[in-house]
Amino acid sequence: MSFANHLKKKFITGLFVLIPVIVTAYIIYVVVAFIENFIGPALRNIFFQVFQREVYVTGTAFLIFIVVTYLTGLFVSNYFGKTVFARGERIVAKIPIVKSIYGSVKDMTAAFSSDKIRSFKEVVLIEFPFKGRYAIGLVTNRVDLNGVRYCSVFVPTTPNPTSGYIIFAPEADLLFLDMGTDDALKFIISLGTSRSGFKCSAKR
Repeated sequence: MSFANHLKKKFITGLFVLIPVIVTAYIIYVVVAFIENFIGPALRNIFFQVFQREVYVTGTAFLIFIVVTYLTGLFVSNYFGKTVFARGERIVAKIPIVKSIYGSVKDMTAAFSSDKIRSFKEVVLIEFPFKGRYAIGLVTNRVDLNGVRYCSVFVPTTPNPTSGYIIFAPEADLLFLDMGTDDALKFIISLGTSRSGFKCSAKR
């Protein structure tokens, strides 16, 4: 192997190792930076008013966010917290526009977090964008229309699975895959190069 080929091979190997690390670090940086920019200025002002000098340390806002998130979860886990939170939601439900945004976001987060519902738990192949071509989809809900069971299927885009299409299709037309949601997302993000195999289960 020539020196040039050696350099090329090792460079590509290193690139494939570093890209996931860099992308992960970048996503973490974006989240931390957003929280810092959102909460940081207010904290700087509060600290300055209390201590009469600049004592704010970068990262404090993110740490406070983590603590507040934990305390919020702790609070709403007991009866009193649930009652207070439920009353607050009833107030929000009476505010035009706000109630629509809050309700939509809450439904979306519930789909990802709840262990009691089947949302995003089933991976399917759906004919898309036209007959004879298939795309990976995630079943998010089921409805009965004129006596026929339909599934609402979220079809993520590649390589960004946070955007996509919602398609209603007869349940009988879907090919259910013996594949976990994580494996399906890996397959989508990797542009189909993931080793996650396809295995169809019986139609529902």
